[in-house]
Amino acid sequence: MTLATERPTGEEPVAGCPRRRGYGTGHGHRMDQTPGGSASAGEHTVEDRPPRLADGVQLLGEYTGTGYRERQHIARRPGGRMVQLSRLLHLVAEQCDGSTSYQQIAARVSGGYGKTVSPDNVRTLVEGKLRPLGVLAAADGSSPPAESSDPLLALKLRTQLLRPGIVGVLARATRPMFWPPVVVAVLAGLIAVDVWLFFIHGLGSGIRATVQQPAVFLLVMAVVVVSAALHELGHATACAYGGAKPGGMGAGIYVVWPAFYTDVTDAYRLDRGGRLRTDLGGVYVNAIIVIITAGGYALTGYDPLVLLCFLLQVLVLQQMLPFLRLDGYYVLSDLVGVPDLFRRIGPVLRSAMPFRDPEPSVAQLKPWVRRVVAGWVFLLIPVLAMNLGYFLLAAPRIFATGWDSASRLIGTMTSTQGADAAWAGMQLVLLLLPAIGMTYTFIRIAKRGTAGAWRWSAGSATRRTAVMAAALGTAILLAVLWYPDGRMTPYREGERGTLQKHFLELGVLGQGDPLLRTPSQALTPTPPADQTSPVVLQEPANPVTTAPTPPQTTPTSQAPPQPSQPTAAAPAPPPGQATDTPAPPTDVVNDVEDLAPPPIQNLPDPPAVGTDLPSVTPEIPAVPDQVPEVTSAVDVPTGNTIPTPSAADALTDIPVPTPFTGVLPGG
Repeated sequence: MTLATERPTGEEPVAGCPRRRGYGTGHGHRMDQTPGGSASAGEHTVEDRPPRLADGVQLLGEYTGTGYRERQHIARRPGGRMVQLSRLLHLVAEQCDGSTSYQQIAARVSGGYGKTVSPDNVRTLVEGKLRPLGVLAAADGSSPPAESSDPLLALKLRTQLLRPGIVGVLARATRPMFWPPVVVAVLAGLIAVDVWLFFIHGLGSGIRATVQQPAVFLLVMAVVVVSAALHELGHATACAYGGAKPGGMGAGIYVVWPAFYTDVTDAYRLDRGGRLRTDLGGVYVNAIIVIITAGGYALTGYDPLVLLCFLLQVLVLQQMLPFLRLDGYYVLSDLVGVPDLFRRIGPVLRSAMPFRDPEPSVAQLKPWVRRVVAGWVFLLIPVLAMNLGYFLLAAPRIFATGWDSASRLIGTMTSTQGADAAWAGMQLVLLLLPAIGMTYTFIRIAKRGTAGAWRWSAGSATRRTAVMAAALGTAILLAVLWYPDGRMTPYREGERGTLQKHFLELGVLGQGDPLLRTPSQALTPTPPADQTSPVVLQEPANPVTTAPTPPQTTPTSQAPPQPSQPTAAAPAPPPGQATDTPAPPTDVVNDVEDLAPPPIQNLPDPPAVGTDLPSVTPEIPAVPDQVPEVTSAVDVPTGNTIPTPSAADALTDIPVPTPFTGVLPGG
């Protein structure tokens, strides 16, 4: 379960301040009325109507701790979209209440800005900047529709689970856990738990106790999901502790994983320290849960809690990665004071080209911030490119592995009951969710890339031709890489699945058949793949797994070490039985040696190989009064039954020493 995107996705450059201002909410005006109710305003034409804020817009003030050269301010539009404003634009927007004329706005802004601003300057800023940004209502008094951006790496299919009012109550109730003495105690406790976990106790007992019992693993996963929800409550509590107002909580799909989220957009109103506290509030709650879990193990000795302490900290490490919109991304963003890092990728790359001046969105950053952002971009691009390349090459193996896992889980659900069936069902759901997310993300990438390329090539035949050629080349490349041949097989035991391994698999393109098994077939494990060959192409599409054939051995290799006595051979067939009856496998003879009659005593030593057989009739021992009987038969792998020897058979079918041929006289 991923914990993702605590702020609105795809925001414009944003900022925050320690206070909240709301203007123009729900004050609509008719075109033939005096706006704002000003008695001295008189009648205005549409062009002269005093400007006002659009419905639902909030001016949040200055963005403290900014990484820009100039002071920045922000406004929040309906839907959570943030708009970055310069100081002059913010001063103008503050005066736009629907009743103040352009002349009055110019006089007030001049006093606050320190420079003379004319009514025409105000009109230019209103018409050319603030209204296109959606901060001010249109000239006819109508407000622009609420817009929500749709960036690629953003939370999708979101569903709100808790309303903002409920989240606010929970956040205010848990604010004491962010008191400084409590924070110090939690950090000290986490250090003590990690020292005990990794250097004193270890993880072996927890892993062994968990993987051996599916029901226990269900419990561990349930606790992990609950801790994910509490992680998001930690963000909301940290936001409220700083004086901001948290929004709702819910769940969705982030890239390919299911994820919880909390809307803490209002945290942009806080200073840098308040924003960082909000960013780290989730992992702080994870630390508290780790300490409580370790305490539970100290009281109960329940080993799976040891593994749970480790898994919770793995989630923390995942959250701190700065390459996706997780906690680490927002921590880096608030440290440098640039809240829209993903929007800087293109400008940074273009500005790095030789003989080109930095673009305005890059040049407006402070020098040290520009270097940090550029380093992040040049680290992010190879990571994303490597992940994309790996997915393109490994897609047939990933699909086949997912198919095989789903078939195995379906087979388990239909053949078992109780905890095993429930755990298989949960695994199937967890397997399908990333598959749905991956498919959805791929479709969005294709649609966005196609739409962007089509807009870029509009009006240019050369560009349009290049776009069509690139689209055709991409289709051919995907058809080659994802062709359903022998590469479409599940990952086997011992396969590492490296990037270079998948690249070498292209050498067998078009050979073999896909290995997509049914639920009944998937219950048997696939045989390990040959380590020297990328793909086992000789395996049929629907293999039937058989029991392994036992190794063939000779009777003499299993003979007991008795130098003074010959080793007894297998009993001869009963009288009257054809001599050409196939003998049982040699390895079965060794298994039933204890069933043979006692060996012949006092036989002469066999002659050397190559000499004539002596015409000697060995003495046959007397038949004992009681010959042990074998009361049961032995089943052999071929389905045959070893005949049970009787007392008469013991006289006529005495085993012959190995060098002799034929049957001894006297039978």
